[in-house]
Amino acid sequence: MSDRLTLLLAVHNHQPVGNFVSVFERAFRDCYLPFFRLLERHPRIKLSVHFSGPLWEAMKATEQSAFELISGLAGRGQIELLGGGFYEPILAVIPEADRQGQIRMMGDFLEESFGRRPRGLWLTERVWEPHLAKTLAAAGIEYTLLDEEHFRYAGAENIHCVYVTEDEGRPLRLFPIDKKLRYLVPFRPVEETAAYLEEIRRQGGLAILGDDGEKFGMWPGTKAWVYDEGWLERFFAYLESDSRIDTKTFSEALEGAPSGGRIYLPPGSYEEMMEWVLEPDEARAFALLKKGVTGPSRRFLRGGFFREFFLKYPESNHLHKRMLAVSRRVLASGDDAARRELYQAQGNDPYWHGVFGGLYLPHLREAAYYHLLRAESLTPGETAWQALDGEADGLLTISRRDDRFGLHVKPAKGGALTEIDYFPQSRNLGDVLSRRPETYHRPEQTGGDGEGRSIHDLAKALPPGAEGLLRYDGHPRWSGLDHFLHPDTTSAGFQGSSFEEQGDFLTQPYAWSIVQDRLFLNRKGMVRSDGRRVPISVQKEIRPGEDGFHILTSITNLDDREIGLLFGQEWSFYQIPEEFACDGAGAELAGGRIRFSFEPVQEMWHFPLLTLSQSEQGFDVIHQGYCLLPLWRLRLASGASVTVRIHMRENRGG
Repeated sequence: MSDRLTLLLAVHNHQPVGNFVSVFERAFRDCYLPFFRLLERHPRIKLSVHFSGPLWEAMKATEQSAFELISGLAGRGQIELLGGGFYEPILAVIPEADRQGQIRMMGDFLEESFGRRPRGLWLTERVWEPHLAKTLAAAGIEYTLLDEEHFRYAGAENIHCVYVTEDEGRPLRLFPIDKKLRYLVPFRPVEETAAYLEEIRRQGGLAILGDDGEKFGMWPGTKAWVYDEGWLERFFAYLESDSRIDTKTFSEALEGAPSGGRIYLPPGSYEEMMEWVLEPDEARAFALLKKGVTGPSRRFLRGGFFREFFLKYPESNHLHKRMLAVSRRVLASGDDAARRELYQAQGNDPYWHGVFGGLYLPHLREAAYYHLLRAESLTPGETAWQALDGEADGLLTISRRDDRFGLHVKPAKGGALTEIDYFPQSRNLGDVLSRRPETYHRPEQTGGDGEGRSIHDLAKALPPGAEGLLRYDGHPRWSGLDHFLHPDTTSAGFQGSSFEEQGDFLTQPYAWSIVQDRLFLNRKGMVRSDGRRVPISVQKEIRPGEDGFHILTSITNLDDREIGLLFGQEWSFYQIPEEFACDGAGAELAGGRIRFSFEPVQEMWHFPLLTLSQSEQGFDVIHQGYCLLPLWRLRLASGASVTVRIHMRENRGG
């Protein structure tokens, strides 16, 4: 039995790029300032601290008292400041040059502000891939923290020590975060934590805890529990009163800490993340599998892989591949301003979704595209159409940009416009999240915010009326998609995804060609008309103009008899209600700066797109944008054609 226990605490405080100012203000008021003011009153307690770049920027701009408090604690050696990617990217999924740049940016900031570069790094969402050992070592990082699960997957039994890994001979020290401690602090009474720490002391190991600082005041119910009811004061008092406990920073513990030797960890993250990435049926099957497997065999159950978010959510994949393309442009340009914009677009939140909003939050996606398009505007490029495998799926994307609009077209996916950029506002107007099933849409149980429950454990009941929101899209909410509908289809049926598609054009491959700066998309297919399957052709011409762009869609009857068709072209825009207005002939977008119209004018359905998302507080109904469906009821004689037109024009005088 050991006489003493070394306790290592790391607090990770983070807010994403683009989050609301009110959230930043509440985080400092209810969480960060109370925590560090209390820590200041307990000078014997040491810990390591990470702040995301947006929080450092907020401290410099509007929270100077917090900056001075942190500076004082760091100056007297009570806290060690950890590095990381400045704008909190998932390091494994951004280019190596950007990894080094983001880590260097944080190191430079900490050195300029506090006089020393960080030895350790907080790995965003603890998303680990083996090549990161070389990346971090090359950046001058000596250690990082990973979850207990990472080490269990590698067959490690001891999590109360420090390990070393390597890639190409570049070593990196690894601290396992104790999952039990992560769930005890601050959710259970201090006495339970004390009893567990005593177990670790008797075994002669390190007690290692690293987790979100927001659990001390921002997570549901924690402000009252941690501060008003005195949990944190009791915890700090306990640590100071027990003379057998030494709190140290992680750097102080590097020398002399019990070693677990060398280890190689498979790709992974914390346990919950690796379950969130699963599709609903997979998640339920995995949960059942876990119940039936105990003991050492559990190491073989790993859930999913972070990159599978790019498979689960087409919107995440599109953003990620666009980020990679812009990164290549920025690297080639060497433009420092563009590089900073790119780094802000790499913040992790819009690229995944779990118990927190992430990808589901439009303002976070909008912020990512804002900085991405700003970076793109600062780098040189051609105006002409370009064909590239932009999404690395073997399917070409045809793109064009000028100083006003940028268009990205996927011929193999129905000739859809997968992105519509409006550069004067640095906005992707097509940034709409489709409605899809989530595991939490079918909760197995309900629960409340009871004492001692981690945010990951809080089961949530579906809100009243949720059934009406559980309507799912059969395809991503792209624009320019061609629908041939049953003549009895209603607006409500289309909105609820309970309509019958009569043609084989939606998201199906179109041939393409470029003639004099015009993109032509063509497909011959079949459509049901008057109870028969008949051949037709569709040609779409995308014609850029000085004030916007125009789409001319020509439909030709290839049958030997007259046919009747109900044709609609689907358009989806990320617009909040305050900047959107609709009339019978089109809509005003971007607060009146853009006019969407169609001709000949017949009919248009439009409705808001709402998703039901899980969050820290429970469930949120989130406005994702609007769907517009101009409709034309057509009668075409054999061999006859009709052309309909869509216009997106900038109201430069508006």
